[in-house]
Amino acid sequence: MLFFLRPLIHLLCLSPALWLSFVLYRDDASLGADPIKEIQHFLGFTAISILLAVFLLRSLIILWQQPSLAILHRPLGSWAIFYALLHLLSYLLLELGGDLPLFFHEISRRTYLILGLLSLLILCIVPISLIPFIHRILGKNWLTMHKLVYFSLIFAVIHYFLATKSIELMPVVYSILTAVLLITILYQKFRR
Repeated sequence: MLFFLRPLIHLLCLSPALWLSFVLYRDDASLGADPIKEIQHFLGFTAISILLAVFLLRSLIILWQQPSLAILHRPLGSWAIFYALLHLLSYLLLELGGDLPLFFHEISRRTYLILGLLSLLILCIVPISLIPFIHRILGKNWLTMHKLVYFSLIFAVIHYFLATKSIELMPVVYSILTAVLLITILYQKFRR
């Protein structure tokens, strides 16, 4: 079963990038009047959706008592980082034209950008801590480093909520889902 799940995860996570590539190649109007914003939002939405899937998987592993499913964390986490980096790059390169001083100026003025960047930095720290010699250096602190991912999810959801600038359905749904998942994970942890 797990033999098929891993390739399936990769295929499912690759499909949004393939869809976006197809739409960009066709150059049709399906991205709306502001295609750059739509690309940014699509990539950000995909990143946060996959990150939520990581936490959902964590809950299911505990609920179903299937620790063997934990091997799916790494591919899901890698895809979440991939889309989060594309989300950032689309903002930096497409929206701001690669202007780094403007990028830092914008970040200093907008809370949701600070939270998004913090979320991405935390996400990037986790795979770096998996490098064997860094893992050895961190010792017992390695697990603490991985627990920072909870903050990454929280920051990402707040970033998403604030970036919409008005109350919309999906940010509210993702906020509620995040709260439920985190409460469930904490409950399962303390129950053991």
